[in-house]
Amino acid sequence: MSRNNAIRIGALVIQVAVLLLIWQGFLHPTRGGLLVLAVGFVAFFLTRDFSGKKTGQ
Repeated sequence: MSRNNAIRIGALVIQVAVLLLIWQGFLHPTRGGLLVLAVGFVAFFLTRDFSGKKTGQ
């Protein structure tokens, strides 16, 4: 598994956990929503290809 896939899967797991906490009432929806967005943005920037060229897959 590549580093990018591991980061994306980890971010998805964190986002699902936060959504479950909101659903169970342990986390305020506004704060939880911001946390989900923040995790998504961090995962996006960590997995971005900064070289400007496509990686061959």
